[in-house]
Amino acid sequence: MFPTGSHSLWAFATFIYGQTQFPEFSVVVMLDDIQVLFYEHNMKTVIFRSQPSSKNVPDIILEGAKIVMEDIYNYMRSPAHRVNLLSNHAAGVHVHQGMGRCVLDNDEPSMVMVWKAYDGVEVTHYDMHAYTVNPLWPQLMWTTKKEESYRMVYTNVYQPICIKTLKYYLEKEKNIVFRKERPRVRLIHKPCTETGEMKVSCLATGFYPRHINLTMLRDGHPIPDEELILGEVLPNGDGTYQTRRTLSIRSEELRERHHYTCS
Repeated sequence: MFPTGSHSLWAFATFIYGQTQFPEFSVVVMLDDIQVLFYEHNMKTVIFRSQPSSKNVPDIILEGAKIVMEDIYNYMRSPAHRVNLLSNHAAGVHVHQGMGRCVLDNDEPSMVMVWKAYDGVEVTHYDMHAYTVNPLWPQLMWTTKKEESYRMVYTNVYQPICIKTLKYYLEKEKNIVFRKERPRVRLIHKPCTETGEMKVSCLATGFYPRHINLTMLRDGHPIPDEELILGEVLPNGDGTYQTRRTLSIRSEELRERHHYTCS
């Protein structure tokens, strides 16, 4: 059993059509926000980021990773698939991307989800219950028989491999994944000479995991999000995160001398 909460294993695959300085095919695998595996087809080797070699990795994890990555590679490089993607596009460099994940939610596994994109545009989305295709690529629509075949593969091959790998790395990386780092919170104010407004920001930094509730208060009452500029959650160099909430206070409001705090 693992601590309650939701944890996911993500695979990000990239296949490049055309000549570039980059590998033709590579895959990065992440446990939540921690990179655990890397694969480049030219090397034909899975690189495990948390240990110097694959000797300490259980065979079921090692072989499972190779099976999935080779399957993705063979699919992306297949002549039929390449024709389907490139038939309406000019020659040159094009990028085909695939993203898949499985989730362990309070120790209960969820279904595999897969997204594919071409030159930055989503092409297909599959979640084991539905398969959708961008209208630009109608030739990629599956027949009922093909959809049933893929559902069997995802259910009986990819899903078990993904969940086994996710559980293995949750145990192996538990000191990182389950750690708790409390945020350091600061209230920052900066006048805007051009408009006479004051920008007041709540900055929370140094926290892990990345999900926190950051609230700015006016006289002890939460300020609605629609009044605020909500900053994105950004990574720090030490593996923690930061985010901020910002309020623009007009000059007439400043004269009311409200008291602003962060929580």
